[in-house]
Amino acid sequence: MDSVTIGNRIKALMAIRELKRSYIAKKLGISYNTLTKKLNGQREFSVSEIIKIKEIFDLDEDLCANIFFNPNFLLSRDKRAN
Repeated sequence: MDSVTIGNRIKALMAIRELKRSYIAKKLGISYNTLTKKLNGQREFSVSEIIKIKEIFDLDEDLCANIFFNPNFLLSRDKRAN
């Protein structure tokens, strides 16, 4: 899966939920700069970070799998994972 696409999907979730990078970085236990690199596709998210992202955003299994592993998935505001 393309790291840039995953980063863009996470950024979209952050915008939908109105969560800041500093908050997400702190919850993931990584620096702001490291998170920025991951969101920009310069680094990949680890399995443990994917699990934490699922918890932070309270994502169901299907949505989480689509975000990280489905190259054809399109995230929209209708798929907020409420």
